[in-house]
Amino acid sequence: MADVTQVMNQLAANLRVLNSRSQQMQTQLQQQQALIAELQSRPRTITEEIDQIPGRRIETMLTGEVTFDITDEGKRGNPILIQVSSDGPFVMTHYPQALWRPTLPTNATNFEIWRPVSSYPLPDQVVDTDIIDIMYELQDGGSQRNFQNAPRGPLLSRPDNVVPCAVPTLWGANSAIAFFPTYNKFTWNSAIPPTQGTLHVDLIGYRITNL
Repeated sequence: MADVTQVMNQLAANLRVLNSRSQQMQTQLQQQQALIAELQSRPRTITEEIDQIPGRRIETMLTGEVTFDITDEGKRGNPILIQVSSDGPFVMTHYPQALWRPTLPTNATNFEIWRPVSSYPLPDQVVDTDIIDIMYELQDGGSQRNFQNAPRGPLLSRPDNVVPCAVPTLWGANSAIAFFPTYNKFTWNSAIPPTQGTLHVDLIGYRITNL
């Protein structure tokens, strides 16, 4: 009889230990669930949100052009309209690249030769020939959303210096991107100056597609 009592007491003690450990595990599980919920609800970075979009990443450069002439000096010019493909969104990773080339007259000194859109930088402190100084705005044509409160200065990429954006910009599929230039100043120092030119803009990044 005493042996049975001892066994029962031992079983009871074991059950109490198991119950205590079960409660501890339940408490830890609840803490883990609360932590997971907090992590899932926290604000995510733009990069994290972009990384969650399914699909292949394909290096892409969206391009567009617009014609201007000497009467546009000091004015906000016609926009360059760039359409994002319906295949998927476009992620702009670097500041736009902007260049221009003279297109009239055909005997212009630098006819059809790439020219800069900013008199900065000037390591020699000399303004070279045929430069246009611009400011620009970026707008989502579909939502009429501006990406700055006023035209920004020439913070642009160049072929020899591709400048990363502070954060990537996500443009949805079918977005209509509008690049609005303001032609601050034309500087013609060539022998035969241009009267008309073509402004060329590249948006640098990648598109996301399921193809």
